Amino acid sequence: MQTNLLLIALVLGADDGALAPWGSKRHRADMPRREVRQIDSRQAEYVLTQGGTMDGTNCRSPQGVWEPFEQTWESNRSVRLENVGLTDIVNPWLSNGRNDFRSLKEIVARAVRPGMSDKEKALALWWQEIQHRYHWGGDNSELSSPVKVFNVYGHNTCGNDSICLAGQWKVAGLKVAPARVVGHCVTQVFYDGGWHLFDGDMHSLYLLRDNETIAGEQDIVRDHDLVKRTHTQGILQPDRRAGDEWESSIYVFEGEVVGDRNADTATAMNMTLRPGEALVWRWGHVTPVKYHGANQPRFPDRICNGLWEYRPDITQDVWRKGAAIEGIQVVDGALAAEPGRTGTITWTMRSPYVFVGGNLEVDGNGAKFAVSWDGKTWEDVGADLNGKFPPQGAARYAYYLRCQLAGDARLRRLTIRNDVQMAPLTLPGLQIGENRFVYSDDGPEDGKVRITHEWVERSASQPPAAPAEPISPKHDGDFEGTSVAFQWQPAADPDGDKIADYHFELSPYNDMRRPLSMSFTKLISRTADAGQPRYTLAEPGQLNPDREYFWRVRAQDSRGVWGPWSKTWSFTPRGPAPPLEVALKVEGGQGVLRWKPNPLGRKPAAYRVYASDEKGFSVSDEPYDVSIGVSKELPKQFPPNFVAEVAGAELPVVGAARALKNANKAFYRVVAVDATGQRSGPSDYAAAPRPFIVTRPPAAATKGKEIQYSVATIRSLGDLRMRQVGGKETTGFWDIEKPRFSLRRGPQWLAIDKDTGQLSGTPDAAGKSEVVVEVTLERELRRLDGEVLKWGNEKVVSAGTETVGSTTQTFVIDVRPEPR
Repeated sequence: MQTNLLLIALVLGADDGALAPWGSKRHRADMPRREVRQIDSRQAEYVLTQGGTMDGTNCRSPQGVWEPFEQTWESNRSVRLENVGLTDIVNPWLSNGRNDFRSLKEIVARAVRPGMSDKEKALALWWQEIQHRYHWGGDNSELSSPVKVFNVYGHNTCGNDSICLAGQWKVAGLKVAPARVVGHCVTQVFYDGGWHLFDGDMHSLYLLRDNETIAGEQDIVRDHDLVKRTHTQGILQPDRRAGDEWESSIYVFEGEVVGDRNADTATAMNMTLRPGEALVWRWGHVTPVKYHGANQPRFPDRICNGLWEYRPDITQDVWRKGAAIEGIQVVDGALAAEPGRTGTITWTMRSPYVFVGGNLEVDGNGAKFAVSWDGKTWEDVGADLNGKFPPQGAARYAYYLRCQLAGDARLRRLTIRNDVQMAPLTLPGLQIGENRFVYSDDGPEDGKVRITHEWVERSASQPPAAPAEPISPKHDGDFEGTSVAFQWQPAADPDGDKIADYHFELSPYNDMRRPLSMSFTKLISRTADAGQPRYTLAEPGQLNPDREYFWRVRAQDSRGVWGPWSKTWSFTPRGPAPPLEVALKVEGGQGVLRWKPNPLGRKPAAYRVYASDEKGFSVSDEPYDVSIGVSKELPKQFPPNFVAEVAGAELPVVGAARALKNANKAFYRVVAVDATGQRSGPSDYAAAPRPFIVTRPPAAATKGKEIQYSVATIRSLGDLRMRQVGGKETTGFWDIEKPRFSLRRGPQWLAIDKDTGQLSGTPDAAGKSEVVVEVTLERELRRLDGEVLKWGNEKVVSAGTETVGSTTQTFVIDVRPEPR
């Protein structure tokens, strides 16, 4: 494939035609460039080379969640694709190898490769998705189309995104279902015999304790620590424990995985260019920005305003094939009405990009124009069409333009120009170096297309060099433990600019195709290591011992230019792995916690046991802050939850005889420690039976002397959970189990406080009395009120209380006579 005609125009020192925001970011050394390719076949390839040291890619951050990528400069200005022949061009496209998203099938094919497992397909599509969209609302009727999100908008919110991602997975042959998340929408995908949750909107996935398996909804609902130990809400979000806890709180639904999600599968970037018609991809936006959506854009600089232009050449008869014509003749090179008639020409304007404005350029006299959406009802218009495409109106991809001529009215030339909305990351742009473009169309015959690229070459800043060597871990070596502080040699900048940031990635793949999780793709400026050439893992256990991992780093200078990635380095952590099969069994009135050593990693020399009444707790040897939401009965700082260190694989932790600090709790985890002191991550948790009375009753009393006994029981605080309260999303520890005490049997002089379990009384006679104390645990009744929200979420409401369980304690009090 080749181009049959090459036209090159080099422009120096001219206005580069930059739109906002790039028009205000010029540099005196900028060199505008233009190259033209003329193509007369249905497929062609060509190469363009961009010089300079800065482009839109190396001046751009990764994509975020709450905010899109940050960008300091863009080298591309426009690419004009114009039909300069005499036949229609059907479905033309220009690919730079990174923007092949014309249909849902192509979106899937861009990520999925032959031979991929279902897990790899699911991962690849999720990773591709989160590179191309951020969280922002718009027209919900538009944003459930993956094709429109990738090509037109570049954003959507959780409901739309969960549908878009589901649509891609289904095309890849995978089964999908919604997660039941409060105030949020996420889709799960089924493979390897189970469900796995991928949050495309929040750019998150959560690994089980094996650091390999992606958790499903029910895994997360059961153990919120799977979320809390993982960075949430995207690479541009700073590390923030409170945000991770909030993210975990939305997972509350305990039930069967059911339902389906269906994306728009029909939309495609199909188009027909009539002779004289052109599509112009442009970087930047007009001022004010033109857009379509229910909300004014929070980030207008991440919207591109391209053009759709039609200039029918009325000097040649071919223009008639692109219009519906009645009563029109050509007079002296101009269009006019036939004698005694009112002539009409009706053009159908159609684009795969949403129309957001427009205008007419008319050369002639007396022509009257009108627009219609259905070809029946018409509205008169002048040269300005912007009012016909309001942001909050219906999304317009087609309309009719009618021109009426009567009497001496003449139309000599006409340009129909429409502004369209485009997503910046799928435009056919250039990067520094060689760029291979592929043109294709589906026309029945060869046509003639002219493609004009305009860009600016800038060398105002040399990118920083790649970090040369790792300091720790050493390349291709072992590392003690899984609590790694990654360090590398500082990057050098050729201009002497300060290094402003580093981008760190760690992957289980040597080709670095995806990070292990979002905890392993980091901008160091968003971490506690900001300003330093290092990245420190917050805790051990996020990596597996004896597993080879791969990592790399790149640097950004103070002018916002990113340098190249370093070489890919590898290392293997050494140390113990989390214990398995942690379980608590009650034997002879006491609960014994037992576990098995993990066959992975080093043999443990000891084990550290942790306990808490918080479900899904995180282990901690120090006091730690906890998000408690609206809960009133809990402190905002929880105490350390370490219990004991033991050499064997069991520890009695529940019962009246337990004097260990933090014993008699509702939940337990175990951490393995090897002979060098390296710790594993925490195990899955084991739960104690509840209620379980852990105090010893009095065996004897004296007549006339008051006795007191506080009955204590194991109970759960639950975990931080989101609910809809009064129509507002509210977090709290809603599932706190509250004991209720009653005296089922006992002497009349004995009483119990139903709320505190305080048993007290003064014996009035000697003798033995049997006492039966009952403890019942209650919590707020959690139910779904049946109202299904727009994207499948269900409101969780409180409706009284429910009984968790009950138990009794039976004992005999021997009342002795008063001493003489």
